[in-house]
Amino acid sequence: MLFAVVTTTRVLLLAGLLAVAVLLGLLRRRTDGRARAGRDVVLAAADLGAELGPRATLVQFSTVVCQPCRATKRVLAGVAEQVPGVHHVEVDAEQRLDLARRLGILRAPTTLVLDRTGREVARASGVPTTETITRTLETLPGSA
Repeated sequence: MLFAVVTTTRVLLLAGLLAVAVLLGLLRRRTDGRARAGRDVVLAAADLGAELGPRATLVQFSTVVCQPCRATKRVLAGVAEQVPGVHHVEVDAEQRLDLARRLGILRAPTTLVLDRTGREVARASGVPTTETITRTLETLPGSA
């Protein structure tokens, strides 16, 4: 009898943990790569180690071992090539831990969209789509 109660409790506990894991996975899938409002932050070229774009700058926080960072780099570099005045800057979060902490970067990849003055207008965790980044850029002043 005691064995059945212990086994039943373990099964219910495992089922509960599995349900929580599935819900967290679905939440992450739903929010991954989506642009959300940026924080009240302004970055300068000195912060990034690169010049800001005349229209916008796409700042990618990556790490060396991050597989999704490679896909993010392809997306952001492609947008920067296609959209005039947009620069793509990749920042190694491990090498620039001070900056990552200051900006509240919690995972890699994280993309910041900066306007021409360096003000953060949007951010996305995970791999953003070309459409997401392009739509965000269209909201900036001076966009056609």
